[in-house]
Amino acid sequence: MIVRKTLPAESAAVNALFAVAFESSPEKGPAGEDDARICHWGAFSEEGELMSSLSLTYFSIRFDGGVCPMAGVGAVDTLPPYRHRGGVAACFARALPTLYDEGVPFSYLYPFSTAFYRRFGYESCVTRLACTLELAPLRLPPDGGGFRLARKDEPLREMIRAVDRAWESRWNMEVIRGEADYDWLDKLDPLATQEYLYVCFDAQGAPRGYTAFRTVQEPDGRNLVCSRFRFADRSGFYALLGVFKSLAADHRYAKFSLPSDPALPYLLDEWSLGAARFSLEPAGMVRVVNVREVLLRAAYRGEGALCLRIRDALIPQNDGVFAVRFADGRAVSVERSEREPDAALSIPAFSALIAGVCGFEGAKDWMDGVEVFHPDAPFDRVFYRKPLMISTFF
Repeated sequence: MIVRKTLPAESAAVNALFAVAFESSPEKGPAGEDDARICHWGAFSEEGELMSSLSLTYFSIRFDGGVCPMAGVGAVDTLPPYRHRGGVAACFARALPTLYDEGVPFSYLYPFSTAFYRRFGYESCVTRLACTLELAPLRLPPDGGGFRLARKDEPLREMIRAVDRAWESRWNMEVIRGEADYDWLDKLDPLATQEYLYVCFDAQGAPRGYTAFRTVQEPDGRNLVCSRFRFADRSGFYALLGVFKSLAADHRYAKFSLPSDPALPYLLDEWSLGAARFSLEPAGMVRVVNVREVLLRAAYRGEGALCLRIRDALIPQNDGVFAVRFADGRAVSVERSEREPDAALSIPAFSALIAGVCGFEGAKDWMDGVEVFHPDAPFDRVFYRKPLMISTFF
């Protein structure tokens, strides 16, 4: 088996593999676009046939108040005759150390199987709240804002980008959108697509939220199903609900996703008797690619020191004991150490904890890959629940 990055001339083979593996069309494959953010890894037979591949898209994300690189994994596939021969595993074994060498601290993916991707160091991360909101009982506070159907003759990119920047600053793992990520606005045509984009404004006329939705006839009614739902603050959220309330005569529910922040459902005035229903949606898995770099970038609580044994079978530079000292909420030093560790963490457990999935107390009781040696160490100053959200698919 030969494992390497694919060449531009091999784009057709990458797309053909994608089409066969996912019973799709080559035109929907991941290769062929002139996009410097994307590369592809392939496992080839000795005869030169592409057996397995995966794609990496390089993003910038928010992490603990800063911005850092992330590699999103997608289009993981294998031709049926070559399945269960280790082709995907071999691609990960080469791609992940390469990401370390490239200075990428995080990787993220949307799994077909969580157990499968834990083998490569990934762990469940973001969850979203799928919200089903009944429109008839919806009551809104007066805020002086408003909304309107988006028009192409407006500075749409600037308005949407302003909301996105406020939104992205709040959440760990959220992708920071670049210029190319707004090309969908050029295709805006609600009369042809029946997908409607509304932009919401505060009393001073500043954009504070936007939503795009279609009307869908579903078993529970004629509903507004959102493909986009973002807001900068409380006023933006209520203005978005004002859009839905204006359509309540013809629609039963609005359906959209929220970050699974415990405080957000408090924005809704009425949720009893089914007026608002919530369900958790898993939204991908995270992997730390560079332990030392992530510990340097992380936000801490107060000051202290912690010594961690990290177990990582795929990236040797991560496998070992790391001593971190922190003060005023930031790392002072992160060094390799010969000291006895305060705890041992598998790379999946460390990845989830440092991203902010939960506090350490819950992790040591329920999470696999966590072994505590010194219970009095300041784990809660390093590992605690953080606001998490990711909206971009790859």
